[in-house]
Amino acid sequence: MAKGYMTAMAKIRCNAGAATLPILLPIPHGVSSKNKALLNANDHIPMFNIMPFGVCQRKAAIPPPGNICVPVTPLPWSKPDNKFMITGGAALTKDSCLNCMMGGTIKFQ
Repeated sequence: MAKGYMTAMAKIRCNAGAATLPILLPIPHGVSSKNKALLNANDHIPMFNIMPFGVCQRKAAIPPPGNICVPVTPLPWSKPDNKFMITGGAALTKDSCLNCMMGGTIKFQ
């Protein structure tokens, strides 16, 4: 896997958040590498795949409740490997990123 495909529990960080945390995959897609489930571009659901990143540092028009960095990510991850599909979504790589509607960018660490 030369492209550096991302798996469940890989560390992610929002540049507007205070914490680094693992990306979750409660329901695996059935494809794995080294016994770890591979992720696809559709694994962007807040509070399912991505937990809050602590305190949000962005000054949004509508600040998040308690200033907690809960991701607002309605669109799939960008920069996936479109040549390798996993259960209907392109595989995520170390270069994939996810834009949060609150102004942050989520990347793999």
